[in-house]
Amino acid sequence: MIEIKNVIKRFENGVEVLGGISVQIPERKRTVLFGPSGCGKTTLLRILAGLETATAGEISFPASYKISFMFQRDSLFDPVCVFENIAYGIDQRTLCRDRLTKRVHSLAALVGVESILMQKTESLSGGQRQRVSLARALMKEPDLLLIDEGFNSLDRKTKNELIDKLIQLQEEKKFTLLYVTHDIQEARRIGQNFIEFKKEEATD
Repeated sequence: MIEIKNVIKRFENGVEVLGGISVQIPERKRTVLFGPSGCGKTTLLRILAGLETATAGEISFPASYKISFMFQRDSLFDPVCVFENIAYGIDQRTLCRDRLTKRVHSLAALVGVESILMQKTESLSGGQRQRVSLARALMKEPDLLLIDEGFNSLDRKTKNELIDKLIQLQEEKKFTLLYVTHDIQEARRIGQNFIEFKKEEATD
C-alpha cells in the first residue's frame, strides 16, 4: 500500500493546490484519480514522481520502487526514430545493446509499433505517439506507473484501444497504476480503485 498522509502543496505565490490530502493506493492495482480539471490531481502525481516537493505531509512507499511517468503531452524527441525514443526510457548503461534491443522490440510489439521502429516520431499520428510514449514509460519495468491524462487528445476509438492495451499490460506485468482523468467513462473503464478529487478540497 502506498500511504499518502495529510499532504499539502502550497506554491511560493501562496496558492494552495493540495489542502491536506490523505489516501491509500493499493499495490498491483489500477487506481484512478478522478475529478474536474484544476483540482490538484496532476500535482499529486508530480509529488509522487519527485518532480515537486510537498509543503507538508508524508508519502511512504518502498525506497526501491521504480517509477515511470507518462505525461499528458508526449515528450518524444522528433529528430530521432521510435526505437531511440523507447530506449530513452532507461539508463542504457544498465543493459548491453542486445538486451536493450530485445526489450525495445518486445515492448514495441506489445503496444503495436514494432513495424515503425525506424520511423522518426515527427511522422507519427497522435495514437502512434501515445503508443510510443507508453512503451517508453514501461521500458524501466516500473513498480509504479503514473499516467496524467495520457490519452486525452485521442479520438474515442483510439483511446479505448490504448486503454484496453494498458489494462492488459498492467494485468500481465502487475505494476501499480495511478491514472489521472476527468473523463468518467475513462475512469470506469480503467479503474479497480477510485479516488475522487473535488474542486472545493483542492484548487489550482
